[in-house]
Amino acid sequence: MGEARVRRRAILIAALAVGAIAVVTAGWQIAAWSAVGGVRIVYDARPVACEGAEVTLEPPGASDDLLGDGGFAWDETFYSPVVGVEPGMTCAIRFFVVNDGWSDIDAQAVALPGMQEEYVSLVRPTMVNPNGQTRLADTDDAAVFAIEGMPVPAGAQQSFTVILEANAEDAGGYDRCSGFIPRPPRVSVSVLGVQRSVASPEASAIGYYAGARAACD
Repeated sequence: MGEARVRRRAILIAALAVGAIAVVTAGWQIAAWSAVGGVRIVYDARPVACEGAEVTLEPPGASDDLLGDGGFAWDETFYSPVVGVEPGMTCAIRFFVVNDGWSDIDAQAVALPGMQEEYVSLVRPTMVNPNGQTRLADTDDAAVFAIEGMPVPAGAQQSFTVILEANAEDAGGYDRCSGFIPRPPRVSVSVLGVQRSVASPEASAIGYYAGARAACD
């Protein structure tokens, strides 16, 4: 009788311990996902700047009949930056990782869709600043750069700049004035053992076309 009672008590204690561990683990996971869920990517008014190439808008501008007083456009057109890729040019794409979460997070990698080696692209990334000089293996859809030792405190932001160069090797794959618009960068972040891939807003994509856009009108 006494032995049976001891066994029941041991089983009860073990069950309570397992339950407590499960509750703690679940709480840990919820806290971690809450932290990484507060991370976003934003762009300022000048997301791309180039040396040796012109950055314009696509479409080039509102038609005259849609311009109001002061030359403001009253149409519903969404304008996006476009790079007229020229040989020897260098461009910089800048974005900000904003941490609105409750905990510090670590930025671990930047992925650049449409810029992997197997994709015929007008541009190729060379590095990501800061701390992104190590290129990892490409994924199926992106070039990836490791970000080493870059925490982003809660309530803070960290800028990243992707350096691009004209890709002479694949330039022949595009006719003059043709181009592509890859999806914008995404960033892998982690906290408390949980990792999340944070995507840029789709509307922040930048276009790349062979040659100056002014010659394509």
